[in-house]
Amino acid sequence: MFPGLTLVCALLGFVAGLGLPRPLHVLLAQGADPPRVSVAPVSAALGRFGPLPVAAATAFVCALLAVRLGPGLDLIAFLVLAVAGVTLAIVDIRTLRLPDPVLLVTLATGLTLLGMESLALGDFTAYRRALLGGATLAGYHLCLAALSRGSLGMGDVKLAGVLGLHLTWLGWGVLVTGAFLAFLLAGLGAGVLLLVGRARRESRLPFGPWLLLGALGGVLCGAEVSRLHLVW
Repeated sequence: MFPGLTLVCALLGFVAGLGLPRPLHVLLAQGADPPRVSVAPVSAALGRFGPLPVAAATAFVCALLAVRLGPGLDLIAFLVLAVAGVTLAIVDIRTLRLPDPVLLVTLATGLTLLGMESLALGDFTAYRRALLGGATLAGYHLCLAALSRGSLGMGDVKLAGVLGLHLTWLGWGVLVTGAFLAFLLAGLGAGVLLLVGRARRESRLPFGPWLLLGALGGVLCGAEVSRLHLVW
């Protein structure tokens, strides 16, 4: 446990969250075209975010990552992913889009910092695994996008690649757990929205937030789930 590090990361996350409204305003304005199928009820239900809730959510995620990962360049890569993830989730909920600039910066940062961590450790095993995992998860979602007739977009495919890179850095079990949780949560979320009348069967629903939540779950409990599976 590193309580000092956790506090620092939470503080950094809170400050970063406070700074998100301006870039969010720009990104939301760029994605303001109405989607082909209206999800206005979903946006109304999930899209009302203020600066303090966003900052608190970012701080909470950063603190969890600090507790889980400990000090290292890989922690910085995951903190950047956390801030980007909060941004992407809000934009996807409001516009059904995952902006390329945020995805590309997050991918470049992850590749660089994880590569530097591998260089510092003198061991590139985890880095090679991360590259393969990112390509694998992106390829899997690309196949799903081709078969889903518009329910999954290319933004989701790119986000899957970014998340796959980070998750597989921690292990294949973390990747599998994160991917499974994403689909489980997406299914449950869609079912609840249908039941309460906030969505219809033909509605296009954001998948990015579920990918991100699943990834967080994978980071937090993926290793334990993998060990439990091996025991059984």
